[in-house]
Amino acid sequence: MRQGNNVHDTDVLVVGAGPTGLTLALELARRGVSHRIIDRNEGPATGSRGKGLQPRSLEVFADLGVIDQIFAAGETGLPLRLHQGEKFTVELATSAGTGPRPGIPYPDLVLLPQWRVEQVLRDRLEALGGEVAFDSALASFEQGADGVVAVLENGDTVRARYLVGSDGGHSTVRHLLGATMSGRTHDDQYFLVGDVRISGLASDAAYAWFTEDSGYLAVSPLPHADGAWQFQANARPAQDGSVPEPTLETFRELFATRSGRRDVTLSEPTWLSRYRFNARMVDRYRYGRVFLAGDAAHVHSPAGGQGMNTGIQDSYNLGWKLSAVLAGADDALLDSYGLERIPVAAKVLAGSSRGFESVFGLRGVRRFLRDHVIFPLVKRPAVMVKLLAKTDQLAVAYPDSPLTLTDPSRRRGPRPGDRAPDARGTTIDGTRARLFDITRGTHWTILGFGARTAAKLREFADEKDVLTCLVVDSATCTDTVSVFVSVEARRLLHAKPGTLILIRPDGYIAARSTDSRVLSDYLVRTLSTTLPPSGKANSRTLGRARGCRRNGITRRR
Repeated sequence: MRQGNNVHDTDVLVVGAGPTGLTLALELARRGVSHRIIDRNEGPATGSRGKGLQPRSLEVFADLGVIDQIFAAGETGLPLRLHQGEKFTVELATSAGTGPRPGIPYPDLVLLPQWRVEQVLRDRLEALGGEVAFDSALASFEQGADGVVAVLENGDTVRARYLVGSDGGHSTVRHLLGATMSGRTHDDQYFLVGDVRISGLASDAAYAWFTEDSGYLAVSPLPHADGAWQFQANARPAQDGSVPEPTLETFRELFATRSGRRDVTLSEPTWLSRYRFNARMVDRYRYGRVFLAGDAAHVHSPAGGQGMNTGIQDSYNLGWKLSAVLAGADDALLDSYGLERIPVAAKVLAGSSRGFESVFGLRGVRRFLRDHVIFPLVKRPAVMVKLLAKTDQLAVAYPDSPLTLTDPSRRRGPRPGDRAPDARGTTIDGTRARLFDITRGTHWTILGFGARTAAKLREFADEKDVLTCLVVDSATCTDTVSVFVSVEARRLLHAKPGTLILIRPDGYIAARSTDSRVLSDYLVRTLSTTLPPSGKANSRTLGRARGCRRNGITRRR
């Protein structure tokens, strides 16, 4: 480990450079927020660990400017060939097979190893002028009224306004805070996982075997990984409490015994590990000027592929709020991070735990239900489509958030707190465009539906942190505000003429109204420390409170 006594000053110290920490660093970097991201490892991780990005995470990565690289590195639609014992049972689809559809541009899980996700995010971070400081383990920190002073094991000191612990399930930040996780650890079985080369097995599918003696084995080819596969198998403790070590010979023996395939060869391991399934989380995400995110705050069973994705979206939620507070918004805005994300993590934990019990409940009634009810049901394409929809995270919403302005009069369509859907359309000159092209970036977005909202949108013309856009059914409007021609947007958002919709920087609907003053007051309350009398906010007041970037329809990077 390198030694030093350097002092670094920054606004945000991010501890841990996995997908969660890198997403946060990217969100801060594109907003021009001073930050430092450190990691205790000597270099980038090599293991697959997580291996799938859900549709909502793909939308996040599209906003962050890395979606093309994700699709180039990943794969969609890889089926799963399920076996009971050595007998092939069914091939399960892992995608809806319909492609992009109204409101959802990325409907399918993208398979790619976690180390590749991290590589894509690091490359983007470097393009924005940032970098990960590897071999930089956190030793201690103290926080005061104005910031946090962190000491690293190499002797360096980092002085920051805020610190975010995204350093995984064995989080040093969480340990130093004295925060504890509640939940359950499955002590009755361990799981062996690793990346190995496999020959003799067709790489056009993933495979899983469930044996009569409660054994489980799964292997999945990793895209563009030079022939590497991810290997997973359960291992129950012996009577003396011992558990098999994660070695290549152990992996070979388990594969041969459970699959019955003696013609398949495992070799060249790059990463081998052993773990227990946990479903645990902390009871709060904020501790003064210190925050927890990702596995540092919640750990899941891998059922449904939720862990990495939930951490990515933690950071997407927290990043714009840190930026806003550092620019002058009330510090209380940061309280909404935990208020919004803790219910999401709790729901994910409950769902993934049910999935774990459904698949790995190895005794009695649960075993019977798995073999004779669940497995036959998932053979039906309609059932599998519904199961996939339960894990895509597109339904994550914040209806009870203090940042959600409820609209009790509305009965149809996306409500405040819901994710704003995508929609297809054109610009005024007929060029193809999408609603996500308009909302992409660091700004808030106000959509006005129908020509009569043009005057209301012009009230925000001087507001430099808000992009306004008039949504019309046909390209006959020549108003000076930006125009999006899209019947689909009006239909998907169930927006009547005269409706104004305010969309947060992270793509969630904040408010709906026909009164522009409602949106003005909301923005000032949320992003300004000086509140004018109710109904008196205007674009000039808003501009003074939060001056950032200029209004327009161009993409913000």
